[in-house]
Amino acid sequence: MLAVRADRMRGGRNKFGPMYKRDRALKQQKKAAPLPPASPLQTNYGFTGTLHPLPTIPKTLLPSTPTPITPTDYEAGLYGPPSLGMAVQSHLPLSMQYQYAAFPGRAIKAECPDYTSSPDLPPLVLELLRCDPDELLVQNKIVAHLQQEQSGRGRADKASTFSLMCRMADQTLFSIVEWARSCIFFKELRVGDQMKLLHNCWSELLVLDHIFRQVQHGKEDSILLVTGQEVELSSILSQAEATLSGLVQRGQELAARLRALQVDRREIACLKFLLLFNPNVKLLENQAFVEGVQEQVNGALLEYALSTYPQFQEKFSQLVVRLPELRALSTQAEDYLCYMHLSGEVPCNNLLIEMLHAKRACA
Repeated sequence: MLAVRADRMRGGRNKFGPMYKRDRALKQQKKAAPLPPASPLQTNYGFTGTLHPLPTIPKTLLPSTPTPITPTDYEAGLYGPPSLGMAVQSHLPLSMQYQYAAFPGRAIKAECPDYTSSPDLPPLVLELLRCDPDELLVQNKIVAHLQQEQSGRGRADKASTFSLMCRMADQTLFSIVEWARSCIFFKELRVGDQMKLLHNCWSELLVLDHIFRQVQHGKEDSILLVTGQEVELSSILSQAEATLSGLVQRGQELAARLRALQVDRREIACLKFLLLFNPNVKLLENQAFVEGVQEQVNGALLEYALSTYPQFQEKFSQLVVRLPELRALSTQAEDYLCYMHLSGEVPCNNLLIEMLHAKRACA
């Protein structure tokens, strides 16, 4: 029988906490032990076997194009190389893909192709950048996992569009947790504080990941998914109900504001740490340390913004003021996810719902 929580949300035991602690303990043992350790918990959620043709993917994920798309085309488009008939764009490395457009009337320094070699880069910003995962590797792992999962479902058991989007978000969340656990400062905290911080900001980090992808994408009339597929915005809005449409549109508006600020990967790295290290989280054992990290990151972001954009003195404040907007959007997204979960539209046994339960239990 399906377990029901006191808050009427479906779900059973919290599996994230024990998994997180066991995985961390095994990694620590691996560092300490001179002999090869026992096999750790699975942290690679990719699929390393032969990739087979996929079952039919819901057409609602497809952009509208003048060229007819066969089932084979759009199956390959979501999980494999893009077909010529689709408006699909694969990710390039960030240093190759993102370029600045000049502020009107402002002299802006050109972006350095190597994000970690700029002589003007504050040392802390450099360290934050080094924590960032390889975006293409993350994308490939997510695509492979979704392909394996979809292949196992069979053609008769097709996932709905919303369910598939939740699976993408769930796998993205796994990569965010792995990023946090490998970060400087975060590794210095006890597991209890680590989990509290992650429970507090997971949705904000997930939304920021999506928003910055749209900033890089640079198109207001389409959305770039974490799988590398480009989907026409009009197609999404025409098929989504009012609440989801509103969330999508507000996300596009926030992406447009960040794009106008010419936010770059260095600044996003700082914003991610500001979201993660929130000293206002309840019951932290080492609140002073978390507050100290936030102050250091704020200082590094300010230094970087002033040195890189000397004629745009207000950029730092314009970036920081976007954080409340991001938090408000993530809260609305959580509410919608909760509603869809209670309606039975979201699978129970995934990290996305575990984190939703945990955050609401701590509220």
